[in-house]
Order: sequence, then C-alpha cells, then structure tokens
Amino acid sequence: MTAQRRLGIFTLAAMLGLAWWSLHLMRQGGAGLSPLGSAAASNLPRALAVHTQARAPMPPDPTNRFADDARAVALGDRLFFDESFSSSGTVSCATCHDPEHAFTDGKRVAQGEGTGSRNTPTILGAARRRWFTWDGRADTIWSQAAEPIEQPTEHAFDRTRFAVAIRDDPGVRRLWEAACGALPAALDAVPKGLEAACGALPAALDAVPKGLAARPALADGGESDAMAQSWAQLSAEQRAAIDLVFSASMKALGAFQRTLDMPLSAFDRWADAVGQGTVSMDDEAAGGIITPAARRGWLLFAGKANCIQCHGGREFTDGEFHNLGLPGPDGRLGGDPGRRDAIARLKADPFSSAGTFSDDRDGPEARLVRSLKDDPETWGQFRTPSLRGVGLTAPYMHDGRFATLAEVIAFYDTLEGAIALDHHREAVLQPLGLTSDERADLEAFLVALSPEAMPLRRDSAR
Repeated sequence: MTAQRRLGIFTLAAMLGLAWWSLHLMRQGGAGLSPLGSAAASNLPRALAVHTQARAPMPPDPTNRFADDARAVALGDRLFFDESFSSSGTVSCATCHDPEHAFTDGKRVAQGEGTGSRNTPTILGAARRRWFTWDGRADTIWSQAAEPIEQPTEHAFDRTRFAVAIRDDPGVRRLWEAACGALPAALDAVPKGLEAACGALPAALDAVPKGLAARPALADGGESDAMAQSWAQLSAEQRAAIDLVFSASMKALGAFQRTLDMPLSAFDRWADAVGQGTVSMDDEAAGGIITPAARRGWLLFAGKANCIQCHGGREFTDGEFHNLGLPGPDGRLGGDPGRRDAIARLKADPFSSAGTFSDDRDGPEARLVRSLKDDPETWGQFRTPSLRGVGLTAPYMHDGRFATLAEVIAFYDTLEGAIALDHHREAVLQPLGLTSDERADLEAFLVALSPEAMPLRRDSAR
C-alpha cells in the first residue's frame, strides 16, 4: 500500500470519527434545545440538567464532632438568639442574621455594637459552602462564629465573659452540660453515667471571676489592649478551660446553623418538571410554575449573559473569589484587600480546620488551608455568593452598594464605573448589551430562586 493511499484512508477514518463524535454530542446535549440560534444554546440543557438532580445532603463536617448532635443544636439555638453574650446585652447573632429577613439584616453594612464595613450575608445554606465570610478568612461554619463574638463592631464581647456566663446561667449551663459533657465534681455534682461527649467543663473555670474581660490579642489589633493583658495574666489552666468552653460553644453554634438550609424554589420545581418530562423547556408559559419572564431569564442567565460562569451548579456559585473592579466610595480603587489579607489570617487561626480546636486537623480541609499561597493576585477578591434566595437578601455586594437586583444587573450589563485592573480583574467580565426587557427577564429569574417556604425558629430550651 502506497503512502498516499494510507494517508487517504487515515483522513477518511478521522472524518468519520469526527462525524460520529458530533452526533454523539448532539444526542447527549441537544435533546429539548430551544431554537435560539447560538453556540451558547447548546449548553443550556446541560446547565438545566444539573438542577433536575436530587439536591445533595448537607456535607459532613469532620472538624466539628458536634456537627449533627441534636443536643448541640439545642445549645446553638439558644446561643444564637441570646443577647447576653454581647457587651451591651442587646446584640445576638440574630441581630444581623434575622430570621425575618432571610437571616440577613437588610442593611448596607452590618450594625452590631458598632458599624462594620461589609454587608451581612445570609447564613441559610451556608453550611454547604467551602469558605465563609466575604473574604474566606474562615473555612468552617463553626469557626466563622468565633470572630464576631470578640470583634468590637459586632458583639464586642470576649471568650472569658462568654465562658463565665455559661457557667453562671443555670439554663444555658444545663444545655451546655447536656451537649458537651458533665460538669466536674469541683464545679457541680452530676448524676453518674451522664455522657461526656466533649469532656468536662474544667474546674479551673470556676476560679475565673465574673466580669473579667479577657481574650487573646485580635488578629487586626495589638498586644497592648487591656483584654489581651488580662488574658496573659490568667494561668495556663484557666486559659485552656476558657478556650475549651468557647470552642465547644462555637461548634454548637455551627451545629445549629447546619439546620438552616436554603429551601428550594419555584425554579427548582420547574427544573424538576422539565427533567421528568411533564413540562417542555420550550413551553413559553413554563407550565405555569414560573413566569414566562423567569423562563426567558433562565435562558439568558445560562446563555447570552453567561452568569453560570461564576454562578453555576446546583447552588448557583463556584464558591471561589473574584475581583469585579468595584470602585471605593471615592470612585477610585477600594481599600478593602479582601482575600489578600484573609489567607494569612486563616492559616494562623486556631479555630480553622487546621487549627488547635479542630477535630480533624489532618483532614483534607486542613491540608487545603496549609497549602494556600499568599498571592498578591488575590487583592480585592471576594467570595461568589450563592444566588439562592437572592431576591430576599438586599442590599448586594460585599459592601452593600447596590440596593436592588435591578442595580446589580445594570452593573454587570454595562460595567459602568468598574475600574480596569489589568490582569487583576476577571477577564470573563464583558459588557452584555442587554435590552431593558432582557434585564427585566433576568431579574424575574433571580426572584424565582426565592424559597417557597422559610425555616422557622424553634423555641429554645430554657
């Protein structure tokens, strides 16, 4: 066989192979395609197929041995709504994460004992995330709960008064004992056989005077503050006792927050109906489950607008960090470093998955924390939030600058005011050129992601 004949046979085989592969892709991804007439349209059924699958259960948290303990949930419920764990006695976790506002506060930036600099995100569904806070300086939901207690603009409290308050409040102490083990005889007599799940409340705690304000120096503060000095004067045994009570309490808060999932939406019902074949994706009325505008908005979201680039998947987020080039209040580059400062803080945090108080310090989450690089490219990056329930969580962005979804859509459509940051800003961001009707359709789709029922607060044991 001549070389020319062999080349011809090889070329024919390659062409036949490409034709077969094209037909295979069409069969996998083309069923039910709307005649949108664009390359992006071929991805729409696949993007929708993600939402026809059963929602995954809440992922386990091996760093928190109380993560799914009902007794810890009851303790966390009480701690979440209790205002006594603040310097003024008027601030609780629910002050900013109000159930009546989808566990946000409806304010531009958080307002606790002082005024913060960032918007309050919802905690509904937060336990499904890999990173917490806008900059990801916490990597577990229970470790995220620790910082606000001691931050001056949030609870302005400290771990010592927190632990003593548990010791001296009969109702809270009873819940703590039930969740975290029996009090030692030096503190209180207990029935024999009471399970000690997290160890006994240390006897050393009993010697800590009521009213003493003491904690380690804050990550963004100096060693010279009065609380840090008081902390240094406590014995090692006392500090260990306080840390034990505080860390276990944070894990109880995490256990409670794991019960606060973001409920499913009308969009989910529509996606299920499409997946089951009871409604066609081409049905312009969307089977009456969502509005025609919301259906068109989904097609834009997954197609022309390409929002799924960062807000894809079952939870509508990639879980990562991005720089949008949002200007500061003066119109210039904002001064909030975002992810850039968070990585060093996370790696030094004793409450992280790799930290002293973690119950899985050698697990995959801990290894990931240790492997993070302090990269200048992360300057100004913030976490991509889930869009589930986004219609209920205004205002928007890390600094709450946009009051409405319409404003958010307008920004992404035009990028007006965004600062060009060369290689630092996301290259995927390009003006969309939407019509006013398309903007309205996108907003209708985002509203259709609102939950159809909200979790209610259970009455805490007192």
